[in-house]
Amino acid sequence: MKDKADHGAPRDPVTDTSDLIRPSSRATRVRYKVMALLCVLAFLTYFDRVCIVRAQLVMQRDLHISDAQMGLILGAFWLAYALFEIPGGFLGDRYGARGTLTRIVLAWSLFTALSGSATGFLSLLAYRFLFGAGEAGAFPNMARIQAAWLPARSRARAGGFLWMMARWGGAFSPIIFGHMMRGFESPGFHNAVTGTPLEHVAPWRLGFWMSGLLGSVWVIAFWFWFRDNPADKRSVNAAELVLIREGRSSSELPGSHRPAPGVIRAVFSSGTLWLIAMVYVCGSFGWSFFVSWMPRFLKDVHGVTFEKSEWMNVLPMFFGGIACLLGGSLSDWLVKATGRKRLFRAVFPLCGDLTAACAMLGIRFVKSPEHATILLCVASAAHDFGQAVNWATIVDVGGRFAGTAFGFINMVGNFGNTAQPYVGQLIFNHLGWNALFLTYAAFFATASSMWLFIDPNRRFYPEPEHPPEPPDQGFEAPLTAGTAAAATATSR
Repeated sequence: MKDKADHGAPRDPVTDTSDLIRPSSRATRVRYKVMALLCVLAFLTYFDRVCIVRAQLVMQRDLHISDAQMGLILGAFWLAYALFEIPGGFLGDRYGARGTLTRIVLAWSLFTALSGSATGFLSLLAYRFLFGAGEAGAFPNMARIQAAWLPARSRARAGGFLWMMARWGGAFSPIIFGHMMRGFESPGFHNAVTGTPLEHVAPWRLGFWMSGLLGSVWVIAFWFWFRDNPADKRSVNAAELVLIREGRSSSELPGSHRPAPGVIRAVFSSGTLWLIAMVYVCGSFGWSFFVSWMPRFLKDVHGVTFEKSEWMNVLPMFFGGIACLLGGSLSDWLVKATGRKRLFRAVFPLCGDLTAACAMLGIRFVKSPEHATILLCVASAAHDFGQAVNWATIVDVGGRFAGTAFGFINMVGNFGNTAQPYVGQLIFNHLGWNALFLTYAAFFATASSMWLFIDPNRRFYPEPEHPPEPPDQGFEAPLTAGTAAAATATSR
């Protein structure tokens, strides 16, 4: 993809401010294209990790895998994902998100595709573990890109878009993957591949190969078009650079990729990051119901088969995605209008998770699958009402080390995901559905309570009183009063 400024003589996007002097000049909107790329990636992250749920039964049949073995296979992803989160985030802070994210998406796309080539329990276990290791660091590096490319005032709304697409990726993954499998089973496809090596390949294998290909296409577009520093992107004009810089300290400006000495130690000793990590542990544990127990609950308690509950299973994550965007947008608006960041970051996840806890407690009293689904939609949407705020707070607290900070939080949070299948199974087998819903409610309530102590205004690392100037990358070019005013007046 070519930038408009690539035609003709090259120019410095900041020192050449002639376009700002003209009355008609407006800030370019390249940052929106960056967000669009990230939203597609967020969708793919959850699509690729959830699609195995749709193919699970036929894979177990073809590969002779027991229920217990499939549980280990599913848990292997979360274990590897948790273990490699900090390295993935740290590499992004050290070497830049462009190269790191390219490696991440290529790796997870490869092992998604190889899942379709598994020959038995051990090979599928290895591929899912390596898939988790490959995908680890994706969201930390998206956080880093957001910190570099977006003004501070729009972080929660941007996080809302990302998490909406992630939730929708998980929601629609089984349906899309199911349609892919049915397409590969159709007479038309069989006629097209007759006489080729694909003729006798199982549809679920072709589905995984196609899913891996989608990530590879994204990588090609990302690598050739994206730049870590907005000032290095020729199609970004000076007015847009001013907007991006708005509301951030000089220590956050893109400069050296070298993490400060002791940053890993600061991560593990930060009380704020541990509190946010506990929000993720408890919130992820409660949210996991929608991608693990919900189909069985509708079948065992309300008599709705897996085939008939397909859209019921989609709805909680669909409305959760909308709530992500709504909560993030409202938080940004209220913070901008009042200046009270701590209050209007905390109120959304605090009230949301409390509402989710109440909804989960109410499940035991409903008598129809429709009413149960409504309450589950309320629980999912209420929890996700604060998800974008959680994301924005990590970017706020993480500053120029947002990748490392998010890697730490995602690591701790996904250890909760790793334990959830075993803890949930233990509670369910010994105490039943009511105790399981009580447990989920308790986790949501605990996540809510953490926000009484989280302050998004404090970095997790000490900032020097007079931070060194970053290398000249366009941000520090002098702006006259006229150009600054023109930039402020441009479309935002």
